[in-house]
Amino acid sequence: MIIICISNKSIKAKTQNFNSILVRVTSYPKAQITHFMGALGFFICLGKNVVLFFSFCSGFMTINRYRPNLFVISIAAVRLFFTYRIFYDIIGEIYIYDRSAILNKWYKLDNAAKLFPSVTSIKNSSVFRVSAVLTEAVDKEILQKTVDHVYDRFPMLFVKMHKGVFWDYFDNNYNKFLIQEEIDFPCGNINQIENNGYFIKILYFNNRISIEVFHSLTDGGGAIEFLKTILFYYYKFLDNNIESEGKIVLTDNSVSADDLEDSFFKYYEKMKLQKHKSKHSFRIRGIPFETYGNNVITGVVSAKKLNETAKANKATITSYLASLLVYSIYMASQKYTHDKNPIIICVPVNLRKAFPSKTLRNFFVTANIGMNVNSATKLEEIISEMTAQLKKKTETFSLQELISNNVKYENNIYTKLVPLFLKKIFILIGFNIMGETKKSMTLSNMGNISIPEGLASKINLMEAVLYPTPKSPINCGICSVNDKLAISFSRTIIETDIIRYFLNYISENVGLDVAVYSNDWGESRE
Repeated sequence: MIIICISNKSIKAKTQNFNSILVRVTSYPKAQITHFMGALGFFICLGKNVVLFFSFCSGFMTINRYRPNLFVISIAAVRLFFTYRIFYDIIGEIYIYDRSAILNKWYKLDNAAKLFPSVTSIKNSSVFRVSAVLTEAVDKEILQKTVDHVYDRFPMLFVKMHKGVFWDYFDNNYNKFLIQEEIDFPCGNINQIENNGYFIKILYFNNRISIEVFHSLTDGGGAIEFLKTILFYYYKFLDNNIESEGKIVLTDNSVSADDLEDSFFKYYEKMKLQKHKSKHSFRIRGIPFETYGNNVITGVVSAKKLNETAKANKATITSYLASLLVYSIYMASQKYTHDKNPIIICVPVNLRKAFPSKTLRNFFVTANIGMNVNSATKLEEIISEMTAQLKKKTETFSLQELISNNVKYENNIYTKLVPLFLKKIFILIGFNIMGETKKSMTLSNMGNISIPEGLASKINLMEAVLYPTPKSPINCGICSVNDKLAISFSRTIIETDIIRYFLNYISENVGLDVAVYSNDWGESRE
């Protein structure tokens, strides 16, 4: 056992001069007792998360006590690094490091996850939803039993978040996790205290099971895998004999390092990055609901027929619908304004297809595609341009650039040494300037969900709902199963012109049957 020691005659208040702190590893029994008691008092005064202070003081006190020369500076550097390694990392809580222990009590946030705690607010929840609409009403007792059963298989989702000195981090949460009946609008903020410290909700309403996830936990790919596992064991407990067919994350298999890895660092390559300049995008504006909340309008079409339409236009479903969104935004909104900025659609890209990974944490980047549109622009031109842009930006080299760019900033020594409260300020400014102003809307396509044949007959459709933000008051999520493709628009404004134009075009001009339903949030009733 390595003992944390502080050589100081007395431990006073939080205002203690840090220059008097010295971290040592000593083998003298009396010194161990004296210094350990002093350290304990210091911890009580300062609380947790002071790892880097000890590291710096260890090195800097060496220089302060001796004449600074190359040898002393070298010793100081070694001491700083050694102290850093004692605590395993520069983020997280203080742990007395026992070499025989397995340090699995906390999780670093992955590269993408670090963004969301800094930018989350009442009107930017960073919470997305994936749902399954079943063919029968949900049995809440069986659902709770199912969640209890799969709980230990997904440790990366059932955690609580703490603030470290330099980054937030996740820790195991031993509170009871309870499913909830849905009574509020989708994708609202998750109150950590009211939710027993968890940043995930499992909701039920009539015949719908919904998973709402704070984006720092996982992305759409991870959430879909979790929902599939929930559905599989839910019907197992209902005495249905369903085979997994290799399409389900089973509880029989223990949690692996692959499930927990930060795949951004696995595929990070140091490379010379090209600078890409981007203009401000057209911003969708509207009148907010009198009572804040998210209205969701979903249109359901045949996935097969929509795919045929996209192929006829030499496009994918994603690029075709993104093009139709650009066209709809212009026809229903931009043409009536003086804002001539390009209409940009932000498309999240699942990196697991280009970079093999089994991680159940975040592993995605975003690709912004769009163009300037005017009254002479035809939909066919938009489709051609958007498809070409999406194809280029989802090539392996382009995705590698995005991974390297994201990890580069996290690896920067200056970034590591900036305290968390300052990081959050800079991240929020960067998000508002370089993120929110560069897109008009987000379109996330979860793709066609692969489920076992025995499960398919019990699911009517699946939905994906994104959270709107103040500068993107309308966002769109797509998900398909059993030839039913659900296009869900979430909005925080009264205006429905863009959504109505989009769905009407699919129905009247493309000729597809569209079934439309809504949660009716914010709709006035006389």
